[in-house]
Amino acid sequence: MGGANDNGADVVGRLPDGRTLVIQCKRYTPSSTIASRELRDLLGAKVHFGADLTAFVTTTRFSRPSQNFAVQHGILAVHRDHLGLWNNGASLLSLSEVNGRGQGDSRHRARWKRAYGR
Repeated sequence: MGGANDNGADVVGRLPDGRTLVIQCKRYTPSSTIASRELRDLLGAKVHFGADLTAFVTTTRFSRPSQNFAVQHGILAVHRDHLGLWNNGASLLSLSEVNGRGQGDSRHRARWKRAYGR
């Protein structure tokens, strides 16, 4: 799917166990954050497509309210650090164990601030 008029889903698929999955992907600059409204849109896509699971995948990070919203509503929030884990072979569902547990350790955040100035 993806693109304009995608009803809030870039990927609609089925997991090996038969559950349906809706994924929204956003590629933003490293200094951006994902706002809660984007996760609310994904929650609407979950209802629209009748999906069992939802994931929001981004190259940036989630604001604290959006991260809390994701955990509260069972949305897997895959930020830039988790995206690296997934890319290196971790299963998407294994990332649910670290969902909502922060976005990088203090050394990672310090390097990020030096690189991007925030």
